Amino acid sequence: MNTQALGVEHYLAGMRAALDDLPPNEVAEIMEDVEAHVAELSTELGENETLEQRLGSPEQYAQELRQAAGYPSRTERLPVTTKQQWLTRPRAAAWGLAVATGVTLLAGAAALREPAVLLFPAVILALSLALVNDRGPVQQEIMNLPETHRLKKWLTPEEGTPAERALTYLRSLQPAWWLVRAGLLGLGAVLLAGRDILGFLAIAAIAVVSVFAGPRAKVDRRWLWFSLPASALAVGLLVQVIDVTANQLAYNTSRSSYPAPVVESYDNIYAYDENGKLLTNVLLYDQDGRPINAPQSYDSCNNTNGPEPVIPANRYPRPKIDYENGVCYTVAPGVSAPSSTESTTPSTSSSTSGSATPSSVPPTSVSPSK
Repeated sequence: MNTQALGVEHYLAGMRAALDDLPPNEVAEIMEDVEAHVAELSTELGENETLEQRLGSPEQYAQELRQAAGYPSRTERLPVTTKQQWLTRPRAAAWGLAVATGVTLLAGAAALREPAVLLFPAVILALSLALVNDRGPVQQEIMNLPETHRLKKWLTPEEGTPAERALTYLRSLQPAWWLVRAGLLGLGAVLLAGRDILGFLAIAAIAVVSVFAGPRAKVDRRWLWFSLPASALAVGLLVQVIDVTANQLAYNTSRSSYPAPVVESYDNIYAYDENGKLLTNVLLYDQDGRPINAPQSYDSCNNTNGPEPVIPANRYPRPKIDYENGVCYTVAPGVSAPSSTESTTPSTSSSTSGSATPSSVPPTSVSPSK
């Protein structure tokens, strides 16, 4: 076998394999001079002479060069697998962003009732962003993920199709959406202002920062960890506002479909015993012992002879007040017996006990009913 049979390239490849445990730049430095030396030596070989006879095996020659350069001896390395690690930091960060955005959408639908639910997606966002915050604004590792390529392909329809025109139009509305998003978040903050000051401050701060986050996310993809969840929160708040408004309208409609109860008012109450006799000086109380007062408080009138006693507001029947010649009179009320009993005419009483008199009795009594 001659030099051509062995081949210079074959020999050099064997040397590179023997040095592959060293850093690539150091291997290149060693091989830079060796390649020229081996090529020159191959032209001086005899007819039946080989490079291995002159220099030894590629492994031996590589070991000599290693020692001459001061590198340690080659150590055995574990077999290198070509299988890529599935859960990488960029993939974990990307999925953390996706999950946190979805959770924020659901939490936004309940944020007006319990703003604390927003803490859970906020923690996920902070942890996922910390994984790739040092990878720069481009986030090229995330953009190179297979799932990212599939998403970009799905969001990039063929040119000229209705879907492509619709997406182009929606992208043109992004600046308007940033303002609408801030408005929705501001509305949510206002609705929380009266009952949860911390929730109000948090959502108000998100509303302000979201105005700047949209444009910034175009040049620094790390802002997506704020912009996307902010959009999800705005949509969730909008859904909750619509739901509450619809329920309120349905409640008002259902109330209007029922007639309002008729509340009758009474100026006086007449109590009768089982024999149809009108009872006087009856004091009425409810189940809690509170007096059942007449609609208007009643004071007996003051005559020139001095003030008369105040008649309790829960004493029934209520006396009537008549005026004659500038003088005030309290008159016991007169009323007919109820139709369910035998009609009887209450007797006239001129005593101070305030017993009932017929309604035809003239206002001559000057004594109040007690």
